[in-house]
Amino acid sequence: MQALLGTRLAADINLIAQIVLLIGLWIGFYFARTRQIPKHANMQTTMVLANLVFIFFVMIPSFYQYIILGGTTGGIVAQLMLLHGLLGLVAQLSGLYLVLRMRTQLIPPRFRVRNFKLVMRSTLGLWTIIFVLGIGIYYYRYLVPKPVPAVAASLVQVREGGENLVGQAEELRAAVRRGDLQAAKGVAERIVNLIEGKSGTHFGDLDKDGSIEDPGDGIGLLNYLQVVKSAGRGAPVSALAGKVASWLTTIRDDALGVVSAADLRSAETAVEELVPLAERAQREGIETVLADAPALIIVVLDEFAFNPQRVTIQKGTTVVWINQEPEVHTVTADDEKFDSGDLDRGAVFSFAFQEGGRFPYYCIFHGDRGGVDMAGTIVVE
Repeated sequence: MQALLGTRLAADINLIAQIVLLIGLWIGFYFARTRQIPKHANMQTTMVLANLVFIFFVMIPSFYQYIILGGTTGGIVAQLMLLHGLLGLVAQLSGLYLVLRMRTQLIPPRFRVRNFKLVMRSTLGLWTIIFVLGIGIYYYRYLVPKPVPAVAASLVQVREGGENLVGQAEELRAAVRRGDLQAAKGVAERIVNLIEGKSGTHFGDLDKDGSIEDPGDGIGLLNYLQVVKSAGRGAPVSALAGKVASWLTTIRDDALGVVSAADLRSAETAVEELVPLAERAQREGIETVLADAPALIIVVLDEFAFNPQRVTIQKGTTVVWINQEPEVHTVTADDEKFDSGDLDRGAVFSFAFQEGGRFPYYCIFHGDRGGVDMAGTIVVE
């Protein structure tokens, strides 16, 4: 149904259907209370069997696309879908059991529950809870506005990050010289997080003080350099970006060495290489890369949204998308003019827009054509 109607329309139809089904089940409950047993049996059977259609043609495809293909377990929508799926399976199986028990002799005597009314009422209550969860999924997926980042990602942050890196390196050296190993580990944590960004393997509370310190914007200098390489127009820029990335990797490893250092002597060894290399990365690398980098716009994939969601650019501008979260996403044009394929955490995709017009796009796992859910637009003037 999603393939024919699209994700949002299929969800709308399913929502209406679930309202009708729930009302039907409660009407069936009323028939049972008023001892209109044949009507009760017919109503409950119709509702339970009708729900199978929506399970197989809407719910399972939606779950498979969003959770399985998208590798999605985080976020309120995914958590609601997981809970909805588990409870829904229990409720549907219970409903089918009741239908078979009421209308056939297929259930062996030893599997026939004695308190039939309790099972019916429990199933109806569970079905009502599942309906509420479905409303929550619909609300958070389609109605809640997508978050707006506090800071828009751009190459300006690369220059600021390079300057910050030098400052952090000097602060690290000062902490080691005054013999404060714990403070040195705190600064080393900031250096690692600044370089890797929150999509990095080592990003986090490295010094175990209960807080994650990141003096950057969460993107990470290594990721910014990957963006420049992806959009680079010419080998020199890409080659220099790669060289700077190797320097930053060495600095990160030295900072990790400080974090794991058992004594000041071990930390001093790492700092001796880290500080001059940070200065070199900023002076000979980052500044030169930025001076020669092509015109580009960065869109961050985070919180199941494209940030910024709408971008207006001039012809010839390259747009670079970077996935900042563990879930798999795609950047797919509504008209299939461009398609990134699966983007894992930290992966980037770039596309140079040479023609004017409006180019809507979406994530095939968490959005749909027409601006549904995880979607964005590029306007080329």
